[in-house]
Parts: sequence; C-alpha cells; structure tokens
Amino acid sequence: MIASPPKISDQLNAVCRTLDLTLQNVPGLKSEKGQTVQLFYKGKLQFEGPIFIRGYDASGSINLKAYDPLIFLRNTDDYYFKNITATQGIKNVAQRWGIKIGSIANTGAVLPALYYPASEGDRVVVDMLARTYGLNRRRYWLRYVPGSGLTVFERVVPSKIWAFQVGVNLTAADYEESIEETATIVKLVNRETGKTVTRTNTALKNKYGPLVHFEEVDKDQVNTMERKAENLLSSLGKVKVSQSIDGINPDGAMPMFYSGDLIYVEEKYTGLIGAYYIEDLTQNYVSESLVEISASVTKAANIPEIQYEDAKAKPDFLK
Repeated sequence: MIASPPKISDQLNAVCRTLDLTLQNVPGLKSEKGQTVQLFYKGKLQFEGPIFIRGYDASGSINLKAYDPLIFLRNTDDYYFKNITATQGIKNVAQRWGIKIGSIANTGAVLPALYYPASEGDRVVVDMLARTYGLNRRRYWLRYVPGSGLTVFERVVPSKIWAFQVGVNLTAADYEESIEETATIVKLVNRETGKTVTRTNTALKNKYGPLVHFEEVDKDQVNTMERKAENLLSSLGKVKVSQSIDGINPDGAMPMFYSGDLIYVEEKYTGLIGAYYIEDLTQNYVSESLVEISASVTKAANIPEIQYEDAKAKPDFLK
C-alpha cells in the first residue's frame, strides 16, 4: 500500500513534526483530511497526527502530508497568565486546543503577569520557556511524543549518547562557513523624524569589508533605535556555520531521533568530532531494516528567544 519511503521531517524552530506519505490508490482506501494517520516501525509508533494535505498524481498514487498534534499550537487567541510557571502555562495552552498532554517537567520559575493578545500558541509557549531560562538559567524544550502526548523536558547532557562514525553508520558529513548573511554595519533610519542610527563592528569590517544591514523603522521605534541597532549587530555580526551529517539506522538499532537530541559525531576531514545537538532532521523509512537520516547539527543547545517584548505590559482590562 505504501508506494515510497515515508519521511518524517523535524525542525527545531518549527511548531511540529511533518510526515510525508505516498500510498497506492486502491479501492476502499480512506485518507480523509483531518483523519489521524500513524506510522509504525519495528512495532513502535513513530508518528501520529492529522492529514492536512491530500493530492493525487498521474501514477495513481495518493500523496499525504500530516502534522503531529502540535500543529494546533498555530491557533491564535488571547492569553493572560499571572504568577504561574511555564509548566502551568503550557498545560493551559495545550488543553485549550485539545492536545494530549504527556510528561511535563516542572520548570520551577514563577513568571510575572504576562499578556499575549492575538498570539499564536507556539510563540506563547516559546516565550514562557525563554523567560524561564532568564530566571533560572535552565533550558527546557517541548515535543510531541507519539502515543504519549506533548512532552516538556529539560535539556541536560545524558549519560550516554548515540554515535555516528565513519564505517559504522555515518555516510556523509559537511562543514561550511559563510559571510553572505553577515552584517558588519547596521544602519537604521526613521523617515518621519530623519533620525539615523549606525553601529559598526570594526574588527569584522576590517576583516570582511562593509557588509551593511539597512532598515527603516517606524515612529514607534524611534526611542529604541540605538538598542535595536546594537541587538541587530550582535545577531548579524557573525559568520554563519553550517554542519550536517547523513547516516543510517539499520534494523532499528538506534531509537527514533528528534530535533534537540544530542548525538556524537566523528569525521576527521570536516572536523566534526564530538557531541552535537540536532537542529533539523529528516528520517526516511526506506525498508523494514533501514532508516536513512539527514541532519543539521550545532555545538550549542538552542536557547529560546523572547517572542513578545511587551508581554509584561499591563492589559487595558486591568488598568
């Protein structure tokens, strides 16, 4: 019935995991939009979630795209929380959209009153985790575990991690440095007032030349232009490093991987040696005995960024 290898895609900054599945169009096959699809491998549930896209092609195949239930975190609503932990807030968001709740770690830190008008649930969740990190310096992240539900866990180094090595299960590795997206100069302009703010990373400018990020800002940002320019220079004044690996998981020897997982890589020519966090991940279920893995990796764990700078502003209904 399956016409080509199923593929699970998992990106660290995406709201949910995605399953791409191609089936043979046979009589009686039901594949309705909104229907939950499950993928099993070696008797273990790898994915579950509703079908969002269904298409047909001239070969007689049905092409399906399903998302795990965290897709419903894309829904927009008003959120107001007062003196709760991120754990409590995340449970509230999940319950609001009917998302099954699994193991939720106690994030500990009590957050101040937060108001998120017309906000997407996933951004609200990430904002609370970012604020938690700011309070107790502990990194937490979330995922949907098939069969269990929404899971929140602390990112700590496990006692044992799976290794990808040449001649064993590592088939390719790449390392690349780029300054195409690097800015050595940031210039902000407000057309209404004529105010201009320029910030320069002199060391990088001398090394790479005048790479300018130019941006027009509105009148509401006039008083914060200096801070914004400095923040932009800090975030853009870097060399982009891309690191990726390809590997295999034969006979289910290793578990299913998720973005955010820690793995060990050993490949001398690219210099990829040591522990790395998975950022983006694709797992192709080629056969009953083989899963192909492609992943981009990074040395440092992703730290959530504040999503709403004004979340602590007191809402009108409380003034």
